[in-house]
Amino acid sequence: MSHRLSVAAMLLRHLRAGLRGGVAVFALVLLVSSVAAATPAALSALGDAALDDRLAGLPATVRDVEATAPEPPQLDPAAVAADDVWAGFTSALERVREGADDPLPSLLDPARVIVRSDGTPLGEGRAPDLLSLAADPRFAEEITIAEGRLPAPPEEAVDAASGSSRLEVVLSTRTADELQWAVGEVRGVRVFVDAFDIELVGVFEPADPNGGYWQHVRSVLEPSVFDDGNAPRVVTATAFVHPAQAAMLDMFGRATTTTWYPLSTRALDSGNADTAAAALRGFTAAAQTLGDPAAGPGIQTLRFEAPLATELETATAQQGATTAVLAMMIAGPAGVAAAVLLLACRLIVERRRAGIRLLSARGASHAQLRALLGAEGLMVGALPAVIGIGLVAAADALRDGTGLPPASVVAAGMPGLAVVFILAVLAPTAAERRTRTDVGRGAPRRRLIAEAVVLILTVVAVVLLFVRGPSSQLDPLIPATPLLLALTACLITLRLYPLPLGAILARARSRSGFVAFLGAARTLREPSIGVTPVLALVVGMSVAVSSGVLLSTLQTGIDEAAGARVGADVRISGDTFTRDDLDRVRGIDGVAAATGLSGFEPVELRIDGERRPAFAIVVEGERLREVQGAIPGLLPEGVSVVPAGESVPVVIGGATAELVGDSADVRVGDVEVEVVGVSRGPNPVGARDNWIVLDESAAAEAAGRDPVDRTVLVRFDDAATPSEVVDRLTETLGDVRVDTIEDLREEARSGVAVAGTRSALLAATALAALLSAVAIALTIILASGARQRVVALLRTLGASSRRVAPLLLWEIAPPAVAAVVGGTVFGLLIPVVVLAGVDLRPFTGSTVQPLYTADAATLAVTIGGFVAIALVSTAGAVVAGRRVGAASALRLVEEG
Repeated sequence: MSHRLSVAAMLLRHLRAGLRGGVAVFALVLLVSSVAAATPAALSALGDAALDDRLAGLPATVRDVEATAPEPPQLDPAAVAADDVWAGFTSALERVREGADDPLPSLLDPARVIVRSDGTPLGEGRAPDLLSLAADPRFAEEITIAEGRLPAPPEEAVDAASGSSRLEVVLSTRTADELQWAVGEVRGVRVFVDAFDIELVGVFEPADPNGGYWQHVRSVLEPSVFDDGNAPRVVTATAFVHPAQAAMLDMFGRATTTTWYPLSTRALDSGNADTAAAALRGFTAAAQTLGDPAAGPGIQTLRFEAPLATELETATAQQGATTAVLAMMIAGPAGVAAAVLLLACRLIVERRRAGIRLLSARGASHAQLRALLGAEGLMVGALPAVIGIGLVAAADALRDGTGLPPASVVAAGMPGLAVVFILAVLAPTAAERRTRTDVGRGAPRRRLIAEAVVLILTVVAVVLLFVRGPSSQLDPLIPATPLLLALTACLITLRLYPLPLGAILARARSRSGFVAFLGAARTLREPSIGVTPVLALVVGMSVAVSSGVLLSTLQTGIDEAAGARVGADVRISGDTFTRDDLDRVRGIDGVAAATGLSGFEPVELRIDGERRPAFAIVVEGERLREVQGAIPGLLPEGVSVVPAGESVPVVIGGATAELVGDSADVRVGDVEVEVVGVSRGPNPVGARDNWIVLDESAAAEAAGRDPVDRTVLVRFDDAATPSEVVDRLTETLGDVRVDTIEDLREEARSGVAVAGTRSALLAATALAALLSAVAIALTIILASGARQRVVALLRTLGASSRRVAPLLLWEIAPPAVAAVVGGTVFGLLIPVVVLAGVDLRPFTGSTVQPLYTADAATLAVTIGGFVAIALVSTAGAVVAGRRVGAASALRLVEEG
């Protein structure tokens, strides 16, 4: 008894009949769409995390926008209330803040101001302590009175003519202890002929000892103590007066004003960091008007400095470099994903071929066939794409609630729409009679033209990339170049791998076995593994190799930069270091040698008579060579700056070398110098690159003076334990910063940007391996019909399963081996392109691009991971391909 099926029931039965092919496409689209949607969000999250990591450790003195002027602000000396005294200056500062370019008004907090006088002798002694007076309109917010009270407001304005002789002040608890000054005690100071009584009315503790305020005014919290053992101990202290008395501070010596806008980094992210950096550059490019010349003496303009702009620019460059590197690495797998989707759609068409031909024979039009497969494409393509977008959007909403950008949605939706389109286009071909793939030569002219176009585009892209040079900005050339190189490598592989197969076939003709002969003949006449799997393997292997090389290059670059920044086994940074300090360091157990370096001292460089500004680093030439040894640093290997003749030998930095060129007439000040070496890259003193290394014997004549040492370099004994020596150095020198090469190396390697890039490269390797395995598996399934007929025929002729099993490997192995070889060569070339097109200096912290490096251990990890994932993913398909039934394979159907 028959019954009529509804359209829905027939469609459901149609879909169930070829469920496995649809499930494979569904899973593939879900994977590709999810990765496409998540990649921009992941890059944005990585950029935000890297920016937060870079900003988190910055002190307030680097983070805030600050200015210092050697004069007091314009205040109202006739006012009595503190708010009235400061009103004009604070209003001007707020007007400047509100007038800054976006997004600065929202990032900058209202300005903080402190005015400090020079130190005035406190008491009567051969070497009296020094007292500096400070006024801040909001200082009471930052302190907690531990004993006593705050200074009382004056009953009337105090100026030089008032004759007032008493001031109330408060000191930090530590400062009062150093001065041994008790609350309520009065001490005298003398300014020229005037005597003042200073009464300590209170001592305080900081409300927030770690707050940014105290980083700007550390001298208020911690006094400076000078005690070299040869003279009486001298304490230089800073005390707060009432804010209304700020106008009188210049009576006690030159008054200096420090003003800063606290900058909140919470509102900074990877999306506005470059805009904020540009706004900071604009804000600091010109002096800001704060006063009126007609209003009397005091600050009229201020030129602010914003060290944070450099940090933001470095973070932005680092993010751009990360995006560019990943774009290069992802471009190939993205092209492979598109090709694998095409293979998957062909699998659906092959599964539907019998039904489609039957429908066509019964009168179904091409439009109806396209509609049928298009509807299936919506279910196995569009639906998983929507699910993938939804999953990533939900995860992104849980992370920060910002939602996916439109570009992510478009990129994630393209794989699903592509499946619908491909199935609709291929639907009519399923109803046509299939032609044999091993007969005829196709269209060699069209193939040659296509290959020539790819080759020309590849050459043009590579040349343009090298001509343009390294950049931290992403442009279409960066991802296009490795994709074109992948296509070129694939085409070369497909052209070359038949050559050794022909030799194998010729040799197999004279042998008794049939497996090698039949396998080589079928691979040459009917290559079941075509362009797509070869492309997948070439790109996959290249991603694994290039990831290993890039990781090796980054690690080596970080190591070299860390060594150059330290310049010895240990770098010690502090305020100043005396000769006694150096002698004490040299006497520490475990220290083999130590030397001091000056800071960047401004000098005049004359090149062929033309004057150029530069900076001198004054060193102890003989000791520096001994301390630095073979470690990168200020001196190139084998070079010394100790004068041995009439000319003064110098080593110059990279920027200075560009200025000097091949000039023979080079002078520093009035001293003729001889350039004996160029040191490019970081140095132990700072981030500048236009410097000159001078021996101390020439410093007075060339730089005008022999400056104090601000950095100490130390070399360990061979038998010393570094951690123990570092502890002894800290105990000996007190509040200093001690950096070792390992410290800086670990700091850079553990940074979010480097760690994120490492994870992304490994993830790209895993994705490439998975796509390669999927491509091989789909190809095996698509070629299973012809293979099963050959295998079944051989078994009916008496061949055992053991003899025919290697035929499947003959289909895969030759082109796969060729693709792996081509991918390895191509993978070794990709980092060359990356180094030519992407600026990796923000990763390493160096001023020079890292050199190409291939570390065997790192390559073993990336290549081993790729091979393992690809083999495991392919094993199931290989086992499934060996299962064949002779009866079903030898049915009377058309051979494809």
